[in-house]
Amino acid sequence: MSLYIEDEETYRLANELAQLTGETVTDAITSAIRERLERQREIAEQLRRMREISKRVSSQLGPGPSAVEHGDWLYDEDGLPR
Repeated sequence: MSLYIEDEETYRLANELAQLTGETVTDAITSAIRERLERQREIAEQLRRMREISKRVSSQLGPGPSAVEHGDWLYDEDGLPR
């Protein structure tokens, strides 16, 4: 199986990474992809947990003020901030 890199910058970066780590280019690319994939999985899990918390909290809150009430509270009859 092969991977053909057409982009010169990507090719240069892969070679530089391999030289710095002492790995082959293939191993350097594999390691870099694994590390980035793991970070993305962690981010996805954090977002999932935050959505779960948000859903749980929002189900416990009552309805908030309407946009009109909110605007009336922030601005006077001339539309200026209170």
